[in-house]
Amino acid sequence: MAKIEIENVSVNYFLRKRGDVKKMTERGAVGAEVIVGKRFLEVAALKDVSISVRDGDRVGLVGINGSGKSTLLKLCAGALGHQSGRVTIEGKVSPQFKLGAGLQNKLSGRQNAELKCLYMGVPQRSLRRMVEEVKEISGLGGYFELPLHSYSAGMRSRLVMSLLRLVRGEILIMDEWINAVDPSLHATVGGLQAQLIERAKILLLASHSRRVLEEWVERLIWLDNGRIRADGPIHEVYAEYQAWLDARAEQAEGAAS
Repeated sequence: MAKIEIENVSVNYFLRKRGDVKKMTERGAVGAEVIVGKRFLEVAALKDVSISVRDGDRVGLVGINGSGKSTLLKLCAGALGHQSGRVTIEGKVSPQFKLGAGLQNKLSGRQNAELKCLYMGVPQRSLRRMVEEVKEISGLGGYFELPLHSYSAGMRSRLVMSLLRLVRGEILIMDEWINAVDPSLHATVGGLQAQLIERAKILLLASHSRRVLEEWVERLIWLDNGRIRADGPIHEVYAEYQAWLDARAEQAEGAAS
């Protein structure tokens, strides 16, 4: 059984004080609260957050930039420490914050795919087959054998998206990273993503896209300034979030006029 239990957790980042502290602590439209200490600035990324996620849950995170979405995802992935509260994670976690991280420009597409296989725990007996599948999905042909520094931006994107084939895990954590995809790859990547989500016991997905959220999740958590503002069925929470966004935009327009 896979599960994530987060109880009354707070996460703070600490930065050394430099320059004009008053300017650094000025409240803006986005971002977490910045607290001034004796020697450091303290960024309160999450404040007293509690969530429970179990087998079968498909959960989305929504909120403006700096609301704490990425911090909460990293916490759920076991990739981040916390100052207070308790975090319990059961099951193999597959965090997909940046699929192309770690690619080496001097290595070929094949060599990079092999390294990704090893990093993602693909069994040795399956390595050759998985690499060939990545090559076929990418459509790179002979370029798969050439170093990455010879790739165009589009070709590199093809390789990165094809690596989705290698992802495994009971708990799938995704910070929205699929943006502009070559139209010829879009359907294939979408199919791989669908298979991945169906296999996972738990999905946690942060996105600014209502379409993406409605397609993949059933429950929505709205984060605001490091706190959970709402947690419930996606249609109810998103309607509340959208109304808040609209009111916020109207207020900004009124202040500017």
